[in-house]
Amino acid sequence: WDEYKKGFGNVAKSGGKNYCDTPGEYWLGNDKISQLTKIGPTKVLIEMEDWNGDKVSARYGGFTIHNEGNKYQLSVSNYGGNAGNALMEGASTLHGENRTMTIHNGMFFSTYDRDNDGWLTTDSRK
Repeated sequence: WDEYKKGFGNVAKSGGKNYCDTPGEYWLGNDKISQLTKIGPTKVLIEMEDWNGDKVSARYGGFTIHNEGNKYQLSVSNYGGNAGNALMEGASTLHGENRTMTIHNGMFFSTYDRDNDGWLTTDSRK
């Protein structure tokens, strides 16, 4: 929980100056993201590319990560794009309860040591 709260990793694999040219593993931190999104209306753009070079994107006109007291609850709205609206509608290949549990909008953040995902029968440590 604390690692995601504070953030981790490096923007670039090398600590060089060309941060955007050399991608690395990085998480800004839930506290910082929460602070940024409470300043005012926040939009988010998610761009994805598969191994074949095919690209899709998802834009949300409303994006908020609530504070730690609210378990970093995610709120998204106003979807646009060609990636599919999985954050609000769930995985399109699933049905019933399985699909409902893939909807991220309104969900609380979970880690192996703080299970907030709403599934009573699963263990987030696995």
